[in-house]
Amino acid sequence: MEDKSHCRICGKLKEKKHIKYVNIDVYIECECERKLREEKEQADYEYAKETAIRLRNINSRLSNLGQKASFKTAKVDKYNEVAVRGGKYLLNQLLKQGGTESKNSLVLQGNRGSGKTYIACAIINDFNERYPVHEAYINQILEERKNLCYEKYFSPVKSPCKFITEMDLYVLFYEDYNYCKTESLLDEMKKAEKLLVIDDVGASNYDKNRLQTMYLNIIDYRYSQGLPLMLTTNLTKAELSDYIGDRCFDRLRSCSYFVDIVSPESRRG
Repeated sequence: MEDKSHCRICGKLKEKKHIKYVNIDVYIECECERKLREEKEQADYEYAKETAIRLRNINSRLSNLGQKASFKTAKVDKYNEVAVRGGKYLLNQLLKQGGTESKNSLVLQGNRGSGKTYIACAIINDFNERYPVHEAYINQILEERKNLCYEKYFSPVKSPCKFITEMDLYVLFYEDYNYCKTESLLDEMKKAEKLLVIDDVGASNYDKNRLQTMYLNIIDYRYSQGLPLMLTTNLTKAELSDYIGDRCFDRLRSCSYFVDIVSPESRRG
């Protein structure tokens, strides 16, 4: 039987206190035991917070590679300097509790391999790391960790930022829209609280009219609600306008900064 009268660390006799209404004696925690307990509680709290941030990134629908992107490790050169600065500006706007400016969206243009997707993922990752984690999520993870219920806490930590490619978005919008679960996921994307990133706009060869209907539905909603949006594309402004439709492009242009990542091999119009 464990000896509770002595500190298990220093071995000193603990102070005893009698609780009258239940008629039992309890031993007061030793200073070194208290310090050890607080250190463990702090370590558990930090673990739960890191887990919540990691689950935010997963629920943002970032790939494993995308979850490693960060402005802290981004390689900046003369070709992507303006794009990185634009990404950081959008990140800082998102982190403002009072909301964002009227131009709250970003369109990154550039050739394949120019780093557009990396910058988009870096915005989401760095936002998830710096935006306060709801204490309820942390407490739930702590409780589930204590009860060894690790499989349960992959769903509740919601991410206010969402990432999706054009092709996946098209499938959500058209091919699987009849399923309630998919409709809910589409609404979750469309109504993302802080930021929706649509990657590789112009990379698919789907029906043009259906694509324009999809983009008008999503961009018009986020424009009317003042919700930030980010697109990555290898299209020029003229090509993008033709691709998503003039009306939709006008909405996008009025609320977005356009940044072109000029590769060393070619310049864009």
